[in-house]
Amino acid sequence: MNVALKFYACVGSNHSTLDAIQELQSASSFAAHDVDKIVVHCSQVTLDHVGWKYVPQGFTAAQLNLSYCVATLLLEGEVFVDQFTEAKLTDAARMALAAKVSVLHDPAITAKGPKFRQMVRVEIVLKDGRQLERTREVSRAKQSVATESAVINKFETLASHVLPAARISELRDTVLELDKLEDASQLARLLAA
Repeated sequence: MNVALKFYACVGSNHSTLDAIQELQSASSFAAHDVDKIVVHCSQVTLDHVGWKYVPQGFTAAQLNLSYCVATLLLEGEVFVDQFTEAKLTDAARMALAAKVSVLHDPAITAKGPKFRQMVRVEIVLKDGRQLERTREVSRAKQSVATESAVINKFETLASHVLPAARISELRDTVLELDKLEDASQLARLLAA
């Protein structure tokens, strides 16, 4: 079926880089203020799609821009719905950090063909002199099936914008035990605004 769960509220071409950065942070504990520069080596397709200099031009441009999404991940630990607000699009700290991100074409990645169009090699140079590097051939969404807890967390985060907490819990539990549901109208009732 080739279905993937998006862990970030941005274009898929950004996901491999964001995953690589999270993996580097887990292994080498650093924060946004520790970063001197970031270089993302990628295919020509990824460079053309997401690799331009970030300029605030609206929500879609931010979701498409790799530098904005990298800066957002480093500043907030997340790139999801709440990270795309009018104020954040022009946030000075975010824009300064985005300016530290360079996106470069790597002909060797492009030569691998379309299957590797989202492959990246991410290099991070920290202010203390450490140099970190991680390569991802695909995003984790394409690499494996999401865990139940990842799916539940995404659902609860999204639903919290439109439903009260009690309804979210009831809806989550109902869906998780859908095979035991005697009357589908119960699910319809929980989904109604």
